Amino acid sequence: MSSHHIIRETVDPPRYSLTFPIYQTSAYKLPEGEAYRYGREGNPTVEELQRILTVLEHAEDTVCFSSGMGAITTSLLSVLSPNDRLVIPIDTFARTSRFAKQFLSKWGVNVKIVAPGTDSVLEAVGQRTVVFVETVSNPILRVYDVGQIAREVHSGGGILITDSTFLTPVNGSPLQFGSDLDIHSLSKFIGGHNDLIGGSASGSSDIIKRIDAFRRTLGTNMDPNTAFLIIRGIKTLDLRMQRINENALEIARRLSLDRSFSGVSYPGLPDHPDHDIAKRTLKGYGGVVTFRKPIFRGGKIPSFDGLKVVTPANTLGNVNSIISHPVTMSHRSLEPSEFKQLGIDDATFRLSVGIEDPALIVDDLQNL
Repeated sequence: MSSHHIIRETVDPPRYSLTFPIYQTSAYKLPEGEAYRYGREGNPTVEELQRILTVLEHAEDTVCFSSGMGAITTSLLSVLSPNDRLVIPIDTFARTSRFAKQFLSKWGVNVKIVAPGTDSVLEAVGQRTVVFVETVSNPILRVYDVGQIAREVHSGGGILITDSTFLTPVNGSPLQFGSDLDIHSLSKFIGGHNDLIGGSASGSSDIIKRIDAFRRTLGTNMDPNTAFLIIRGIKTLDLRMQRINENALEIARRLSLDRSFSGVSYPGLPDHPDHDIAKRTLKGYGGVVTFRKPIFRGGKIPSFDGLKVVTPANTLGNVNSIISHPVTMSHRSLEPSEFKQLGIDDATFRLSVGIEDPALIVDDLQNL
């Protein structure tokens, strides 16, 4: 386990608790509490989480939010103005692309949705372009060359925003490759236990100051109980991700050799289209595997009745393995033409690998 991910909590006076406490308060006595003033402005427990994430992300500063989408929407609204240009690949979480297409476009932002892959993004970058990419994309697992994109974006005076929810700070640090802002849904691998909703954005002090001001206005603040749970989850992040990385690679290899599955995609497999980028830029390949198994047609959520170990759910990134059906779950808002462009259909499944015995997971998937 890499030592730079072991983050000791700040000891909190006056009682010097080894576990940073939950500050369950809506406001603070003035003038002594002027630094926080009101719960929507700031909270010491949330501030402690922000400090820890700043270290993990190799950033200057971090701000936390009530959800990953809160982090995305608040950040984009903070850096974009009418007539600005936003480039976003289609292989992005559907809610993110929906916000760009249906909301930002309505308010005068020139939104350009491009095909999956680094080359498509590079071709679309112009002067003063804001680019938003997922470092490992949802759900088709394309790996984006952050360094190459950052150089192109910055040469035109633009901003690169990355969403590294699938990656985690354990497996990579986009800010060190030139990303200006790195976002996480903390509900997923970083929290890791299916018991919270939260988000974060990390970057330079200047950009975080702008985003934090918007957060205070929009009210997308994180509550202290959530911050406490995420701090707890981070204590085992390295251990969990080490096991999840190993499990996912083993499961991907086994599924790729099984004729009852097809289209197995995982950045750690040599036949993945971005394997060379992943090998060069990532410390681990992550915990998500996609595959095809033609068991279902008709536009309804599969029953999954045969599964005993893997849980069907509209989430990912936890200690237990979770399977989802993108067409009817995470990406259900996309149009048929967009599914075709992504290369996913009713037979496509997304597996979020947990810490169980990988043999149990593979055996269970035979029951699909």
